[in-house]
Amino acid sequence: SQKDTDSDGYNDDVDAFPSDATQHSDMDGDGYGDNASGNNPDAFPNEGSQWSDVDGDGYGDNANGTYADAFPTDPTQWSDVDGDGYGDNASGNNPDAWPSDSTQWADSDGDGFGDNPTGTNGDAFPTDPSQWSDSDGDGYGDNPNGTTPDAFPADGTQWEDSDGDGYGDNPLGDDADAFPEDATQWSDSDGDGFGDNQAGTNPDAFPSDSTQWADGDGDGYGDNAAGLNADAFPSDPTQWRDADSDGYGDNANGNVPDLCLGTPAGEAVNEDGCSPSQLDGDMDGVSDANDACPDTPAGETVDNVGCSSSQEDADNDGVMDAFDLCPNTPLGSTVDSAGCATSQLDTDGDTISDDRDLCPTTTSGTPVNGVGCAASERDTDEDGVVDANDVCDNTPFSESADAQGCSSSQKDSDGDGVMDDVDTCQGTENGLNVDMLGCATNQRDADEDGVSNADDVCPATPDGEQVDAAGCSDSQKDEDLDDIMNNKDLCPDTPVTQSVDIDGCSEQQKDDDSDGVNNHLDDCPNTPVDEIINVDGCALVQLDSDDDGVVDAEDDFPNDANETTDSDGDGIADRWDAFPSDPARSQADVEDGANVALYAVVALLLLGLGVGGYFFTRKPSPVDEIFSTVAHSTDSITEHNMNASSKELPTIAEPQQWEENGVHWSRDAEGNLSYYDTGSAAWVPYEA
Repeated sequence: SQKDTDSDGYNDDVDAFPSDATQHSDMDGDGYGDNASGNNPDAFPNEGSQWSDVDGDGYGDNANGTYADAFPTDPTQWSDVDGDGYGDNASGNNPDAWPSDSTQWADSDGDGFGDNPTGTNGDAFPTDPSQWSDSDGDGYGDNPNGTTPDAFPADGTQWEDSDGDGYGDNPLGDDADAFPEDATQWSDSDGDGFGDNQAGTNPDAFPSDSTQWADGDGDGYGDNAAGLNADAFPSDPTQWRDADSDGYGDNANGNVPDLCLGTPAGEAVNEDGCSPSQLDGDMDGVSDANDACPDTPAGETVDNVGCSSSQEDADNDGVMDAFDLCPNTPLGSTVDSAGCATSQLDTDGDTISDDRDLCPTTTSGTPVNGVGCAASERDTDEDGVVDANDVCDNTPFSESADAQGCSSSQKDSDGDGVMDDVDTCQGTENGLNVDMLGCATNQRDADEDGVSNADDVCPATPDGEQVDAAGCSDSQKDEDLDDIMNNKDLCPDTPVTQSVDIDGCSEQQKDDDSDGVNNHLDDCPNTPVDEIINVDGCALVQLDSDDDGVVDAEDDFPNDANETTDSDGDGIADRWDAFPSDPARSQADVEDGANVALYAVVALLLLGLGVGGYFFTRKPSPVDEIFSTVAHSTDSITEHNMNASSKELPTIAEPQQWEENGVHWSRDAEGNLSYYDTGSAAWVPYEA
């Protein structure tokens, strides 16, 4: 047939895939096209049992075909000979460490034993390459060179032996080591903490007795005092028992044996182990413990307390009866060598026993009182004076008495009726009336100012103030009669007629500004401190002599109301001084002396001729007269025109400036006179 359904160039009768233009051949007849680029291409075109290789590893995905891929989605694995699910390719994913053993596939620690514990040669320690076998299943490896090796690989109850003595450290296991840290001991049969091995450390001397373990002296008795068969003498091998606990051993052949066995408990013993109850030192048949007389002479008969008659003291006064003159001395009394107490003696023979006799040396035959004292021996009021000599026999207790036995409360030395202990004024004159304190008027000082009331003009002086002979203090006196007491009066000598202030001072006595001029004479009552003043109490800073409004202290011309300032102190006021800051100069320099000034004056006069006959008709002024005088000696025309006459100048006592009739004059220190020329604006020497 010539039909080509899929138009791939192959007729349908030879096209294995007539409806698929991408495929036309199927050499192995498995239904997959040989064209690798076509649809459903055959990955194995010559193998009819395989056609797909999803992971591209060259092995077919058909598990039943030839060269089937055991891992069709893993290109690194394809074969699994032992069928355990792990690939045989050691370089692939999840490789089988044992490709021929289906019971093992992994070996995590690489020790050659599989991780599957139920597989062949399973690794008991899959993460420990040094261990793999655990024969006794106790969790510790059989390899002695591996990690945590089992010291007892065949014993599941033991695995560790810290001290290496062959006994396990597990106290609950077989053959447990009672001393796991001590290689010399392992067994402790009686459980007392000491090992049974006598050659080991801390061996148990009594391995079957848990109450004993040590025997320091080796006598077979244990050193533990609380244990069985305890050694009472652990350091003495010759003694071990002490039945009566008196510290002496019962072994008669041992060191320091007890010669008195069975000593009663609590009794002290001697060096032989014997107590007083076991001894009879004086051999009187009464043991020392009961013998009140332990030194009875040999052969004497004793009573039940071991005392013979030569040893008895019936009244217990320390003097044997054979020598006791007072055999019935009261118990506890002190006796003399004859056995007598003071209650049994009357030394002075006054019938009062010595124990009650306060006067034991009373003269024989002298009457005494109940305490054995005669009048010459008594001091009833205990004032230090015996009754026989005591004038005041009832002196109060604790009061001092004089030689006659009298205290101050019993005496009235000045006979004023007030006893000395109350009398504050001893020695009052006989016959004077006194107060309850024994003081007459001339002895009292009510205000205690040292002046008796009889002489005190001021009887109520305040406490502590000094007074005069009349008993008056400054607070009580007003000597200038200004009604201000002396203690407050700052001006104690004020005349009677003058009024005073609260300090007792009148205006005639006060100087408020302290300038030495009293207020009533002081024209300047507020003068500043330290200023020099005149007789009227005024300082220069308070005066203005010329009434020009500038105080004298600041006025260089205090008597000239027209001038105030002279900066250079040359006597010329600044406004007229051509050189106000130069005290050596005050006038401008003039050529040819007065001629220059004269020429200036003449020039002015000539100018005046041009305005008519003014100078011939007006009344000459003072300036005209001055000019006429100045020019008189040189210019007759000027003299005629000025019609001036000579002017007599005022006499000046000192260099100064002044104004007169409109002309300003100046006199220097040498007396030279000048006037101020307004035309030349200069001072011109005046020539008469």
